[in-house]
Amino acid sequence: MKILCAALLFSTVACSRTEPNQAMPVKTLASMASAPAENVSYNDVALEAEKNEYAGDRMMKAAQLRFQVDSVDKRTRNIEAIVNKYGGVIADQNISNATNEINNYLTVRVPVAKFEEVIEELCREAVFMNYKKISSQDVTEEYQDIQARLRTKREVRDRYTDILKTKAKTVEDILKAEEHIRVLQEEIESREGRLQFLQTRTAMSEISLQIYQKVIFTKSPTLVEETFSAKVRDALGRGWSFVTATMLFVVSCWPFFIASFLLVVAWRRFKRTLPTDDTPETSAE
Repeated sequence: MKILCAALLFSTVACSRTEPNQAMPVKTLASMASAPAENVSYNDVALEAEKNEYAGDRMMKAAQLRFQVDSVDKRTRNIEAIVNKYGGVIADQNISNATNEINNYLTVRVPVAKFEEVIEELCREAVFMNYKKISSQDVTEEYQDIQARLRTKREVRDRYTDILKTKAKTVEDILKAEEHIRVLQEEIESREGRLQFLQTRTAMSEISLQIYQKVIFTKSPTLVEETFSAKVRDALGRGWSFVTATMLFVVSCWPFFIASFLLVVAWRRFKRTLPTDDTPETSAE
């Protein structure tokens, strides 16, 4: 009985073995990659750190302010001090002068946790508030969805990498595994870019700020008038240009002058050939 069991066990093991050089079908590659892996190269500690980093609500906040100030230069310095106080930056600034006011357009980015405090202090600089628009968008769901999809795609990519290193034996298997890895890597990089964008926008809020100062109406400066000598030089130049243009026009009309001369000569000769009546008239007897 023992001998029979040993023979059956030996035959079962022999039948389960595969040839070392036999190619793996595409379904085998896909199923092996999608199946739970016992030894995944992805770092679980890094995944947990990433999860903790992105935990919590993610809000994108923005504001638009326009108000009048008593002095653009003074209030601009105060705004710079407020932004620096709360760890923000002035990304853009543009000062322009009009006939009755001075404008300064600023783009400010501040930490989202200090957004309300910065808005409150900026409004204190106003003499008259034209408008204040505040908007917010909750992107927590999108953030968590991208994070989960990234984690899944990284795990699948690592499984294909493990297959490529240990189980792909033929050129066809290697090429198919590399193609799967390439597609997954492109999708991972795309989602990582979106995740980085959301992380930046939810970490720093943007404030579009316009301050202006009313000034006494002044006319725009006119062009400097030319001196008399400059006008004389310009007149002489224009006169000489007229003379040369006239001469060139006359020269270009030489066919007309020659034709006119020939017509006059022909008319005079024709006129000479006509009979003349010089005999005096006699009265009838």
